[in-house]
Amino acid sequence: PTGTFTDIFGNRLLEPNSCGGAAPLGFNVPELVDAMIEQIKKINVTTPLFFSPTVPVPLLAQKIAEIGPKGMDYTIFGSNGTDANEAALKIARHYWKIKGKGGKFKVLHRVPGDYHGMGFGTASASGHAFRRTPYEPLMAGFPTFRAPNCYRCPFDMTCPECGLYCAEEMRRLIEFEDPSTIACFIGECTNTGWGNVPPPPGYMKKIREICDKYEILMIIDEVITGFGKTGWWFEVQKEGFVPDIQAMGKGIVWGCGPLSGTHVRNEVYEVFTGKDALEHGYTFGGMGYLAAAGLAGIEYVEKHKLLARAKQIGEMMKKELGAIQDKSKIIGDVRVNGVLASVEYVKNKKTKEIFGDRAGVAALVRKVGIENGVLLPCSTWYGDNIILMIQMTMTDDELKQVFKAIEKATFAVEKEYL
Repeated sequence: PTGTFTDIFGNRLLEPNSCGGAAPLGFNVPELVDAMIEQIKKINVTTPLFFSPTVPVPLLAQKIAEIGPKGMDYTIFGSNGTDANEAALKIARHYWKIKGKGGKFKVLHRVPGDYHGMGFGTASASGHAFRRTPYEPLMAGFPTFRAPNCYRCPFDMTCPECGLYCAEEMRRLIEFEDPSTIACFIGECTNTGWGNVPPPPGYMKKIREICDKYEILMIIDEVITGFGKTGWWFEVQKEGFVPDIQAMGKGIVWGCGPLSGTHVRNEVYEVFTGKDALEHGYTFGGMGYLAAAGLAGIEYVEKHKLLARAKQIGEMMKKELGAIQDKSKIIGDVRVNGVLASVEYVKNKKTKEIFGDRAGVAALVRKVGIENGVLLPCSTWYGDNIILMIQMTMTDDELKQVFKAIEKATFAVEKEYL
């Protein structure tokens, strides 16, 4: 496998964002390509809505049940992360109607960040204002509370002295909205939409406890963080809790095509029987050749011990990016979680002021990156963040090239904007 590509100008570039986390094994992995070709030779299209699924589809569901959180054995497949999260929201509302509590319809979600997709329901649950405002009015019943970020605490507190005040805000919102009206919470563990912000220690378990107390289904979006990126198959395993519904995408098929999954806790699945069966699905939600690639990718990770490699890459990034931060006047925060990382630029490290010309900073970062053979993705959503989603197959030499490009880009920004 390779983490490089050639652009239309002939530049050979490393791509340390893995296509937004969709290709965590890199490009053109022979084992994945061969698995897809073999399945396509047998039958190219098998829509699960109107035809029995081909063999790789239930096998992939079975494998996800084996490697995922215990007590979650059922998966409904879609075509992308938006599908997975839309299905999760529908399942949550339908679940409470079956249980005779149809008044529980509200969806709690966090702002900023916590992006869940491009559908109307997922836009209503989005923590990105720029992905909400153009389509308003959105769906009713989506109350918000503040997402945690220890570098930019929305409550101006310090962890752990704060006592996880950010999680307690959810409890206060529930009491205000009335628990009997709330169907579910949807959120990520690491907030990828805010610049790969990991949760404070104990935060996710506290959210799980609050959901349990008030009878609220817990939906965790692992479209980006799932399938090995944090050094565990799923981040919920790293955090030590089991959600009720889990959205999967991107890495589920290792960048080979449009596939996603909504993974459901057994106790939730078991209510959807008889007249209450779930009426949901997509024409191309669960193609056999993509499921074959998904299985081959899991096997590849197991064979090459890439969960351990993801943890190793994370330690290397903490060390090397931390060293660059120590020398820099503008790196305010470095966040690392397995192969996921973020380098946050600020104009003033003491006040954490962001640059006024965020687009200019991002453009300069990309320019310097390309000059050094690396496509550096610099997000301007909330300040300037270099967002890294390193391939688990990236070599040490390739990582050094990425670090070198970031260091040169950082000093270029200092020279130009300070």
